[in-house]
This record gives sequence, structure tokens and C-alpha cells, in this order.
Amino acid sequence: MKKKISTLISAMILMILCFSPQASAAYNDLHKGYATYTGSGYSGGALLLDPIPSDMEITALNPTDLNYRGVKAALAGAYLEVEGPKGKTTVYVTDLYPEGAPGALDLSPNAFRKIGDMKDGKINIKWRVVKAPIKGNFTYRIKEGSSRWWAAIQVRNHKYPVMKMEYYKGGKWINMEKTDYNHFVSTDLGTGSLKVRITDIRGKVVKDTIPKLPENGTSQAYMVSGKVQFPD
Repeated sequence: MKKKISTLISAMILMILCFSPQASAAYNDLHKGYATYTGSGYSGGALLLDPIPSDMEITALNPTDLNYRGVKAALAGAYLEVEGPKGKTTVYVTDLYPEGAPGALDLSPNAFRKIGDMKDGKINIKWRVVKAPIKGNFTYRIKEGSSRWWAAIQVRNHKYPVMKMEYYKGGKWINMEKTDYNHFVSTDLGTGSLKVRITDIRGKVVKDTIPKLPENGTSQAYMVSGKVQFPD
């Protein structure tokens, strides 16, 4: 009887460990996969991060890793340290690699060249999310068509990937849905300036204020300078 009880307790402990938050993969865990290369991703990418300097080292990311923990486009705008047969480099996530297996990257040629031989076409890699090598505060992209009735807002220039965005209205924080095209969307956002609360992949939270949205939908996207940044 004692042996059965001991076995049952051991099984319960194992289940708790397996399903606890601590047992889940950390955001900066090492990923293993493969890399290919492409000349696309500088404009017209799925994550709408244009314009991107033509000499920047960028990558498209497979859907499993891009949508980290079930959040759409969670790693959009993230920086990844990538290691291949010839060395390491850091790349900026600008696009989706739709056919990529978990761990796979589709690098820009200038990034691929630093860590592997171009003639190979496909190489084994390891990578992890790192703090972005950036300066300054957030920038917000307000998507075309946005108004106080419906708006899609993108956060740019963030030190760590953005997982969540909320706005304050009626005495409570309201969650905005993150989309595949890397914007947070909501409706009926109010007539005044927009107080927002933004959470990164580590769970760090900052608050900011965005000037009031147009009464009617904008014909073009526009940028707004933020006043905050995630802590190191």
C-alpha cells in the first residue's frame, strides 16, 4: 500500500512539474534548426515593418516560433542571435517563413554569408532571442483606415518582443487583439488621448499615451513617437 501511495505522489509531482509555468520554454532558450536565404523581406513583408534599410541583416521566421505561446506575430520585430558553421550574427525579424519548420530561418543574403557558405544554400543553425541593439523610445505605427471607431496600432523600436497591448477606458484596461500583420486591433477606443499598457515577452510592463485618434479613418498610415521603452 505504501509503495502505491509513493508511486501516486511521485506521479502527481511529475505532472505538476510538467505543466507548471517554470517548465515551459523560456523566451531566450536556444533553438536549433536550419537556415536558407532570400532577397525578399525588405518591403511588403507579412509583418508590415517597412521601410527597412537595404543593408540591414534580416530574417523571416517560421510560424511556430513567430507565434510564440499562441500570440500572433509575437516575435515580429525581435532580434535573434544566430550561429552557423562560420560564426554568429544578429538579425531582425521582418517576415513570415510560411513553409519553415520549427527553428527555421530564411535569412537575408548578407546575414547568411556571415555564418555559412552561400553555395550550401541550407545550413544548420542555433539561435535565440536577444535584447534589441536599439536606442530611444517606442514608435507607434497607426495603420491606414484607423479612427476612434476602429484602429490597428503597431509598436516599433522595442528592446524585447511585444506580447500584449491594452488601452484604458471606462475605468478598466481593455485588451487589444494582436493580428498576423503585427498590429494590435480594437474598436470604439474613445475620443481622447489613448492611454496604453504594453507587455513584453518577459512580462515587463510599461505605460504610455498616444494622441487621440482621428474621427474618421485615415487614408494613409502615420507614425507617432512614444515616450517609453522596456527596461533592460
